[in-house]
Amino acid sequence: MKPVITILIVNFNSADFINVSLYSLQHLTKNNYKVFILDNNSKLKDFNKLKKICSDYKNVFLERNITPLEGSLAHGTALNYLVKKVDTPYFSILDADAVWLKKNWDAILIGKITEKVKVIGSQAPKPKPQDFPLMFAILFETKTFKKLSVDFRPKRIESKQDTGYDLRKKFLKKKFKGEIIVLKNTREYKKGPFKDLIVAEYYLKEDCKNLFASHFGRGSTMGVIKYTGGKGVSIIYKIPFLSKPLRYLKGTIEKKKWIKICMDIIKKETHKKGNVHIL
Repeated sequence: MKPVITILIVNFNSADFINVSLYSLQHLTKNNYKVFILDNNSKLKDFNKLKKICSDYKNVFLERNITPLEGSLAHGTALNYLVKKVDTPYFSILDADAVWLKKNWDAILIGKITEKVKVIGSQAPKPKPQDFPLMFAILFETKTFKKLSVDFRPKRIESKQDTGYDLRKKFLKKKFKGEIIVLKNTREYKKGPFKDLIVAEYYLKEDCKNLFASHFGRGSTMGVIKYTGGKGVSIIYKIPFLSKPLRYLKGTIEKKKWIKICMDIIKKETHKKGNVHIL
C-alpha cells in the first residue's frame, strides 16, 4: 500500500533523539508512512551514528547537507527542501528532539482535518501566538499547504524569528484554522511523566490527562540554555566558569532520563488495543 503520511526531520547533532522518534513511528503509527531526514552538517560522528540507525528502517531515507547556514535559517532552508519531496496526502514535521507518544497518533490527527482546519500541532510557548501551532510537532494536509507556498525560512534573522514564521500568516490569510495540541511546561506542570525534568509535554484539548507528544528542547546543545533560569533551576547554574559545563552535565543527565521515559511510554502504548502499522 502507498504511504498516507510523510514525516520530515532535520538533524543537527541529535541522532540519539531521532532514534527514539523512529522507534515511536514504527510502533505507534497506524497508516503506511515514510520518513525523510536531512542531516544539516552535524559532526561526522553523529551523522554516522544516525546513518546506522536509519539503516534498520526500509522506509527511512537519510541525506546529508553540508551548509554554511546556521540556526533557524539553516533549519528553514532544510525544511523547504524536504517539503518538495512530499507526495502523500498528509505530512508531519518533527523537531529532532520531539516525539509522538500516542498510539495511532496519525489517525487521530488526520481525523481532525476539516474544510477549515488544515494543520494541527504543538502549541507555542508564551508570549508567542496561542491560536496556531508551532513547528515542534505538527501535521499538515499536503494539498492545502502546497497551495499556500509557505517559506519556512525566517524573514528577519536579527529579530530572532522562528523557523516557520510565515506559516500562521499564510494559513489565517486564506481563512484556514490551525488546531493546537496543548502545551504543558514541566517547570509548572508536575502531574505528567516528565515532572522531574524540564521539558514540554503536549496534550489534546479533549484529553488533557493522557500524553500525546513531548519535546526535549534544544537537544543539539543538551538544552544548556533552558537551565539558565526559571522555576526549579538552581542559582548554581549562573556561576561564571561553572555555568556552561554544569548546565551541559544536567542536560546530559536529563536527556538520558527523557529518552528512557519516552521508550517506556512507547512500549506501553504499543500493547494497547487497536490497530497499528509496523513494517
